[in-house]
Amino acid sequence: MVSHFRYGAAALVVVSALVGQAAAFTAGSLHVALRPAPAATAMCLSSPQQKIALDRRGLGAFATGLALAGVLPAEASAAKKERSSAGKWAEHEGPFQPDDLEGFTKTESGLQYKIVQEGKENGVKPKAYSKVKAHYAGYLLANGKKFDASYDRGKPFGFTAGAGGVIKGWDEAVLDMVVGERRILIIPPELAYGNRNVGNGLIPAKSTLVFYIELVTLAT
Repeated sequence: MVSHFRYGAAALVVVSALVGQAAAFTAGSLHVALRPAPAATAMCLSSPQQKIALDRRGLGAFATGLALAGVLPAEASAAKKERSSAGKWAEHEGPFQPDDLEGFTKTESGLQYKIVQEGKENGVKPKAYSKVKAHYAGYLLANGKKFDASYDRGKPFGFTAGAGGVIKGWDEAVLDMVVGERRILIIPPELAYGNRNVGNGLIPAKSTLVFYIELVTLAT
């Protein structure tokens, strides 16, 4: 299979794969050819200047180097696209408008929530001290500015529910969710960081926070 990329001004052609078939690419004046090698090696690397036999470990390192250099960007690009797609529902730009704040349920503590996706049918809610993982995106209600998002890192945040390891608004919300459920939370300062200034002004004191949160896993 032949794939065509552009790397800077150089045309790049990769004939895959690196697991037993011939492959070649050209970047500027450099031409590199990969061809199957004897059983003792995984692949031979050759250029007009030299010929090097690579075992499987060396081949892996070579492929990693190409990826880091941007020569083989497909997998990294696909992973980035997948992360972006997963967190698309939690994207928000600009100040929150009145319509954005409608349809919420308010609890006795002052926490407000809106379910935007139901979780698993007959799903089990976490008990106190359960190990959970959640994806989230957090914004300031005052101006709509995003201050953090696990979706941007492509890795859910793990913590112990109901143990006081996260802000009170999170503990209350997560203990009422099931796996797969998505909610938008409006968390007042007394259930968030109160009078504390977090992250050198990233979250100012007395801030009301808006979180888009998804419960990903639960260890029962």
